[in-house]
Amino acid sequence: VSRSIFKARQCESFNIDDLTADRRSYLVADLEVLCRSDDEMYRGLDAYFWAFFVLWPVLVPLVLLGLLLWIRRDVRALRVTRLSRACRFLWRDYNARFHYWELADMYRKLFLASLVLFIQTDDGSSKLLRLIVASVVSALFLTALALVKPFKRFDDFYLACTANLLLTCCFVLGTVVQICESAAYEDMCDTLVGFESAFGASAFVIVLTVAMIALSLVLVVFKATSALSAPTIRLLSNRRPPVMDLSKKCHFHGFISHIWSTGQDQTHTIVRQMKLLLPEARIWLDVDCLENLGALEESVADATTFLVFLSVGYFKSRNCRRELYAGLALDRP
Repeated sequence: VSRSIFKARQCESFNIDDLTADRRSYLVADLEVLCRSDDEMYRGLDAYFWAFFVLWPVLVPLVLLGLLLWIRRDVRALRVTRLSRACRFLWRDYNARFHYWELADMYRKLFLASLVLFIQTDDGSSKLLRLIVASVVSALFLTALALVKPFKRFDDFYLACTANLLLTCCFVLGTVVQICESAAYEDMCDTLVGFESAFGASAFVIVLTVAMIALSLVLVVFKATSALSAPTIRLLSNRRPPVMDLSKKCHFHGFISHIWSTGQDQTHTIVRQMKLLLPEARIWLDVDCLENLGALEESVADATTFLVFLSVGYFKSRNCRRELYAGLALDRP
């Protein structure tokens, strides 16, 4: 959509006089339209362009940003509300801390597909600045992606890294082709790149691109196979981990009640193993979550399920009995 909108601003410059080196810019979508403010057709298109530009590349991302800001607390606490459920397409693939990453990726796509056309609007398609800026932006986004790791699933993460790496390489290779195919850089192709003709540079770019795509596919298949074979609990219907959403009233999936003297080590082992099988599970454990011993009942109420690790001396502990009575009173499963 944004690419279609920016066609109203995409112009191409042509040399109209070899003696004076005068040039004129025409609209690529319609070469009868002169890209000048005094041209009536271009002026009319310019008004439509700014109207649709404000509507789509500006307002739509701002609305999505407002939605993510509104539901950020619910998403980070894994609580399900009507609004957060309706907006799951924005955040469900990302870790709760980086639920906004879809918006960052949307701005990256808008810039590379559309906003980059604002650079040298008259003759930017025949120069290198657009390709250089696009290469730098893609490389910076790839670096941020590798450092942040916003995805829940490793196969999504590796796929995103591979796609951004390929995109960065395409922009760099596009710079090579531009240098060798343009008459303005005819002498620089052999000097800087090492190819005597544009044909050699194009053939090199094609072979290298095919090799990168093949290597990327092998990597993606390998990572996807490894992720599927990992020892995690998955649903039979779609082979994906279950959605670990929480109700609005709770912050934990489970509360494990145990006595420290005879059950602490075993309970911690159970929680660690459970985290391996269900990485998104949030389990209330005293060593991690206990802040006030007088608020044990509130802690039990903050979990959707209640589990008792029955070991020697459990019923002799007053605090364990408090937790058990609270779980029974709340009718926790």
